[in-house]
Amino acid sequence: MRSSYNAMSVFDRRSRRVSRRRRRVPDLASRPAVVPNKPYKFKRQHHWGRMILRTLIVTAIVGGIVGGFILVRALTAGDRVRIQVLGAEGRPLEGALVTTESGHDATTVEGGLARIAFEVPGTLTVSAQGYRSATYTVEQLPLQGALGLQMEPLVLQGRVTDSNGIGVVGARVTINDMSTITQEFGSFEIVEAMPGTVMVEKAAWESATAEWSGDRRRLDVKMDAFMVRGLRVEPKTAGDDALFAQILEFADESTVNALVFDTKIELGNVVHEIDGYDEPAAIGSLQPVYDVRRRLAQAKEHGLYTITRIVTWQDPYASLHRNQYAMHNSVDGDTWVTWNGLGWMDPTDRGSWEYPISLGVAACKMGFDEIQFDYVRFPSDGDINIAVYDHPEFLTPEGRVAIVGEFLTTARERINAEGCAVSADIFAIILSVRDEQGIGQKVEELSATVDAISPMVYPSHYGPGWLNFDNPNDHPAEVVGEALESGMIRMEGGALLRPWIQAFSWTTAQVREAIATAEDLNMGWLLWNQLSYYEMEWLPPDESR
Repeated sequence: MRSSYNAMSVFDRRSRRVSRRRRRVPDLASRPAVVPNKPYKFKRQHHWGRMILRTLIVTAIVGGIVGGFILVRALTAGDRVRIQVLGAEGRPLEGALVTTESGHDATTVEGGLARIAFEVPGTLTVSAQGYRSATYTVEQLPLQGALGLQMEPLVLQGRVTDSNGIGVVGARVTINDMSTITQEFGSFEIVEAMPGTVMVEKAAWESATAEWSGDRRRLDVKMDAFMVRGLRVEPKTAGDDALFAQILEFADESTVNALVFDTKIELGNVVHEIDGYDEPAAIGSLQPVYDVRRRLAQAKEHGLYTITRIVTWQDPYASLHRNQYAMHNSVDGDTWVTWNGLGWMDPTDRGSWEYPISLGVAACKMGFDEIQFDYVRFPSDGDINIAVYDHPEFLTPEGRVAIVGEFLTTARERINAEGCAVSADIFAIILSVRDEQGIGQKVEELSATVDAISPMVYPSHYGPGWLNFDNPNDHPAEVVGEALESGMIRMEGGALLRPWIQAFSWTTAQVREAIATAEDLNMGWLLWNQLSYYEMEWLPPDESR
C-alpha cells in the first residue's frame, strides 16, 4: 500500500507539473485573427517620470552655475547704484562718463541716468563734453531715487571790441559747432563750450580769431572794421571797357580798395542782367548797360571790394506795373509822383518791399560783397500833402522810423544769409538833428538794422548859415567833421559809419581835406562823382607802397 501510494503520488505530481507547463505555452488559436491591410501596433511604454526628473536635475545644475556666477560678481563688484548726472540749469545730461575708484564705469543715457557698481563711502569721477571734470565723495546713498550729481558747465564769456575799444554789436562768435551773436557793449556768452579756436565774424569787418583753453577768465577779442575807400562807378563807365580800365588802374595806384556799382538807379532802370529773378523783365525795367559778370570778375582780380546800389522806393516802373503797391494822390487817385514826375512805391505796404529785397538777394548771389539801399525813406521831393498811403497809421515819427527799420532788418536777414553785407544811404542832416525829418531815418534805430550807414555828407547841400557859415561848401573839414562826430556818438546798434564824400564842385585841397577828416576818425569813405571822374591828387598817399 505504501508503494502504491507513493507511486500514485509521484504520478500525480508529475501530472500536475505537465499541466502547469502546458498552461505556459501560448494558445495561438485563441488569439484574434489579424485583420488584412491593418498591421498590428505594438504599444511602447513611456517613462515620463524619469524624463521629468532628468530635466529638473539639469535645470538645477545650470541654475547653480549661473547663480554662483552672479553671486561671485555681486560679492566682488559691490551694489549697483542708480545715478543721475545733471548739467546746465539742472538739465539731465546724456553721454557723461561716470567712473568709480575700482575702475568700473558707465555712461549716462536718456534722463542723465546710469547704473554702476559702487559701494559707499567712496568717490565717483564724472566727465562730459562742455563740462569741467569733477570728483564727488559719497558718504551715503539716498533712501529713494537716484544719486544726483550736478556738473559745472564750461562757459565762454567775453567781449568783442574795435580798435578804439568800443564794443562791436551783432558779431557772430563761433567755437567748434556752437555760436552766438554779440549783444550790447559787444558782450557774448556760450554755455557748454569746448576749448578751441574762437572765430569772430561780422559783415563789413575783418574776421578775428583767438584761442580759448576752457579757463574761467573773460576772453576779449579785438576785430577791425574793413576800412572801405571806394569810388562810385556809374553805369556808362562800367559799360565802357576803356573807362573801366582807367578806374582799375586808378585803384591799383592809390589807396582805393572798393568800387560802388549800380543795380537799380533813380529812374527805376535795372542796369545789368539779373540771374534767377524775372521781375525786372516782367515790368520792363531791365535795361542792361554793363556786363556785371565780367566787371565783377575784373574787380576781384584787382582785389577790390564790390558794392552795388539799389534805389528802393522811388520807382516809376514798379509804381506803374505793380500799382497796387504804389503811393497814390488824394486828388484823382492816380500814382503819386515827385516834382520830376517819378512814381513812388508805398513804404507802408509790405508788398512794395519784396522787389528791392529780391534784387539785393539776386545781386549778392551774382558776386557783389555788399548791397547798399538808397532812397530807403519816405518821400521828401513832391507834394507830400496829397500823398495817400495804404496804412496811414504809420504816418507818425515813430511809425515812419519803424517802417524803415523793419524793411532794412528784413533785407539784412535775407541778404546776410547769402553772404553779403547790407548798408543804407541816408541824409546827412540826420546825423546832426534829433528828429527823423519826416522821412523815417534816425541814426539810433538805423544803426541796429544794417552793417554800415553811409550819410551823404555833401557841404554843397547845406544852406547858408549852417554852422554859422555863409557858404558851408567852403568849409569841408568843419561841415564833414561836425556831421560825423555828431553821428558817431549816436551809433548804438553796431553799424559802421562810412560817409559819402562829394568829389565835385571842390578843389583838390578841399576833397583831400574832407577825406582826411574821415580818416582821422578812423572811418572809411566813398567818393561820389556823377561821371566817375577822379584825380589821384585828391587822395591821401598810399603809405603801404
